[in-house]
Amino acid sequence: MQGSFSLTTLANHSNLQHLYISPENSGVLIETEKTKWFPKFQLKTLILRNCNLNMDEGSVIPTFLSYQYNLVFLDLSRNNLVGSFPSSLIDNHNMNYLDISNNNLSGLLPKDIALKEIYLKYLDLSQNHFSGELPEQLATELNELQYLKLSNNFLRGNIPKFCNLANLLWLLLSNNNFSGTLEDVLGNNTRLTMLSISNNSITGKIPSSIGKFSNMVSLVMSENQLEGEIPIEISNMSSLYILDLSQNKLVGAIPKLSGLTVLRFLYLQKNNLPGSIPSELSKGSQLQLLDLRENKFSGKIPHWMDNLSELRVLLLGGNNLEGDIPIQLCRLKKIDIMDLSRNMLNASIPSCFRNMSFGMRQYVDDDDGPTFEFSISGYLPTISFNASLSIQPPWSLFNEDLQFEVEFRTKHYEYFYKGKVLENMTGLDLSWNNLTGVIPSQIGHLQPVRALNLSHNHLSGPIPITFSNLTQIESLDLSYNNLSGKIPYELTKLTSLEIFNVSYNNLSGTPPSTGQFATFIEDSYRGNPDLCGPLLDRKCEGAKSSPSSQSNDNEEEETNVDMITFYWSFTPSYITILLTFITVLHQSTLAFGLVLLH
Repeated sequence: MQGSFSLTTLANHSNLQHLYISPENSGVLIETEKTKWFPKFQLKTLILRNCNLNMDEGSVIPTFLSYQYNLVFLDLSRNNLVGSFPSSLIDNHNMNYLDISNNNLSGLLPKDIALKEIYLKYLDLSQNHFSGELPEQLATELNELQYLKLSNNFLRGNIPKFCNLANLLWLLLSNNNFSGTLEDVLGNNTRLTMLSISNNSITGKIPSSIGKFSNMVSLVMSENQLEGEIPIEISNMSSLYILDLSQNKLVGAIPKLSGLTVLRFLYLQKNNLPGSIPSELSKGSQLQLLDLRENKFSGKIPHWMDNLSELRVLLLGGNNLEGDIPIQLCRLKKIDIMDLSRNMLNASIPSCFRNMSFGMRQYVDDDDGPTFEFSISGYLPTISFNASLSIQPPWSLFNEDLQFEVEFRTKHYEYFYKGKVLENMTGLDLSWNNLTGVIPSQIGHLQPVRALNLSHNHLSGPIPITFSNLTQIESLDLSYNNLSGKIPYELTKLTSLEIFNVSYNNLSGTPPSTGQFATFIEDSYRGNPDLCGPLLDRKCEGAKSSPSSQSNDNEEEETNVDMITFYWSFTPSYITILLTFITVLHQSTLAFGLVLLH
């Protein structure tokens, strides 16, 4: 669907009750304000999503909505609308569903937002510029509310207790400036299914009462100031699918989590958790992601890791782990991303790594996660073709927001690759350890790997020719090792390679200069005094000429070898792979139908 369309052309369609316009692209412009008009219809459902609503008239909320008294379902999301909170919309006592997310609305939320006689079940104000404190009435008076999303605004102050909202299932408040304690947030509403309060200023300890929330499926509390130990009662949250306590000030041992039998995603990075990686985690046979980065874990990588047979993402970087890389890791048949960087691992790289999948999964994964249903079909009439509107926040909502961002960084550039977690992302990072020996040629059989970082170790020997099989690779960092020999010409077959770094090794010869290798700058090769060639400013030593071979042809051939440049003076660069995450349910994609009744 492309072009402009004015809703005024529908003004005389008195039987119109349901209107749905939600193009996938942004090539549509819907207009309602060029002329003053009074529609003859009374809508029950209006969805104008991602349609540049009134873009030529200041992106204002349509004024004709003031005359729509039967609206049950209203979605104006993703339109860059401006102005303050449209209080007139909630004057409609029939309204069950209101989504004005992903706009540029600003100002304070009105204190009387919940004092009106309304029966909202779904309210999404996320991704706007609302500021000020959250009206207490919003947390106490909207008795029918089931879904509340206020994420990504500029709201501040203590979060009011939502204890009176007995029907509330989803509470999403991430990326604001809220303060207070977790007890204030939780209240007594043990029916909560999802809670996201990440990137706020919540303080204090995690209360033991957290164990009462046995219906909780997703608990996301990252980037706050929570302190103390993780209470053992958290194991009573038997429905928990996602647990994110990352980037807080938590200390002490990880408690027994044996009660979390359906846990799939566990984020504990950037805390102060000490000691060995607890064997209790070995019972998490359903875990797909384990993130323990940037803590104080010590000792060896446990041999029981292969018990985590469903694991796809293993992140242990930035700890004090030592010893060898256990061969049990090679038995993780579904692994896509592994980060063991910035530890004190020694010994050699196991050749059995070739047995790991890194995207070459031969299984069918039919786990779509838990299903949450929010339906208003009972409030809308059954219409033609026996169709009714229903709302079911899909599991894709989680996959959409639980993303990893891989950052390829050099001195002068930053490259980003984003992908849904468990989809399309493959990487192995063993950098900044004390690994020795040669690079196993078998690593070259990890064909789907997109990022491989073996830098800052003590690896020796040649660069394996088998690396030419890494046809999907985008970043290859072998810098700061003791590698020797020539850079294999076969690597020119790597057409996806964007970043290549072999600086500070003992390589020799002439680097390839075709394909992607024609794009690499001198920084990629610094610190290899025996390298020379077209990309460098160091003359290659040609064969010495005999007295009897002084012909012009020989002189021309020698000139072709010798006349090449190489730049010496620059600051060392490096490539690091930093695996991070966005965990908080930023956007919902809800499916609806378009029906015009006459």
